[in-house]
Amino acid sequence: MKKQLSFLLLFLLSLTTTFAQVNPQRGYVITNQNDTISGTIDYLSDAKNAYECHFKADGENQYKTYQPGDVRAYRFTDNGIFYITKTLTVDGEQKTFFAEYLLQGGVSLFHHKEKGNDYYYLIDEDGKTGIVKNDGVISGTPQEVDRKKRAALREASQLLVKSSKAQSDLWKKDITSENLTTIVRDYDMEYCTAAGDCVQFRYNSKKSRSIGTKIRLQVAAGLGTVKLSPTDYAYDTEDVAMKTFTPQIGAGIDFFFPRASKHWSLQLLGVVSKWSMSKDILEFFNDKKMSTAELKFIDLELQVGAAYSFMPENDISPVLRGGLVVDQPVAISMKHLNSFHVGKGENSITAAVGFYIGAGADIPFLRHKLRLTAEYKRTHSNFSGLTINNLAVSAGITL
Repeated sequence: MKKQLSFLLLFLLSLTTTFAQVNPQRGYVITNQNDTISGTIDYLSDAKNAYECHFKADGENQYKTYQPGDVRAYRFTDNGIFYITKTLTVDGEQKTFFAEYLLQGGVSLFHHKEKGNDYYYLIDEDGKTGIVKNDGVISGTPQEVDRKKRAALREASQLLVKSSKAQSDLWKKDITSENLTTIVRDYDMEYCTAAGDCVQFRYNSKKSRSIGTKIRLQVAAGLGTVKLSPTDYAYDTEDVAMKTFTPQIGAGIDFFFPRASKHWSLQLLGVVSKWSMSKDILEFFNDKKMSTAELKFIDLELQVGAAYSFMPENDISPVLRGGLVVDQPVAISMKHLNSFHVGKGENSITAAVGFYIGAGADIPFLRHKLRLTAEYKRTHSNFSGLTINNLAVSAGITL
């Protein structure tokens, strides 16, 4: 029985040893003498990484455990997470730990996780430190929530006092590593240029992509004009132009290129609109009789173009957009338009090709971007003599 128990204990111990390193990743340590040693680091968790670094140097068989102060820093090469030995205050107590280095600049940013709470440390060039503690959802009456949030952000706000935008973003945005990194980086780029370029350590998967995409949904209302030109043999017939209100809905994809430019994006947008028009005309093919011409159709529109956002980092950014557009009317209904050539087959109109231009602004909406624009388009079909003009205002949101 004792032999069986001993064997069981040895077996369990071997399993523990075998699976102790559950998440090995490539990385390196920086010694206190500033030497860099490459190897493998066992990624534990945000809380455990702050007090232990399990490191196996290249060519060695065993992991070695480093504690804060044993090495100057360590870093994972694949995702860029960088830990550095720091002595900082945690709830009034001085502690030495591996702080996650989020941003290096005129104002640097560090992150530490302990007992389920997130601590963020903003440190300027003079060593002044501002601490932001995020201990979860702030609850209470609106007045209590405001008071608690002001208390949590007070020190950080004092370090970023030169920027009204930073003050506003601190108040509006959630307290997360990504949001604070963006706020501090933007502040450094504007007010701490003497410190040199900012260095962002944590890997940002969205910004590292060569192409990013977002779904765009849009509603619009416009004033549309359709002009029909007569067929070649209807010499006595004049052009007919009719106007109508055009409700529209659209959906598409925006393509972003974060490595190349934060201002430009390409856009593919499909729009469906309803057109219903009528006008009194003189029918030359019907003994010059006055009749009420009617034209109804559903317009399938495809836009392919680009947009330029002037200040994408700001809350409100002016935007210009433009490109090519194709209109294809379908479900056509016509009356008293016999003098006009409407395409191949009965009650059909060939596609009209042209351009669109627009101007507006991007505005934050919840966690998305709301785009308000005024837009003009013009398309023409030589075959059917159809010209479409539309001036619309739209509201779209990216998801």
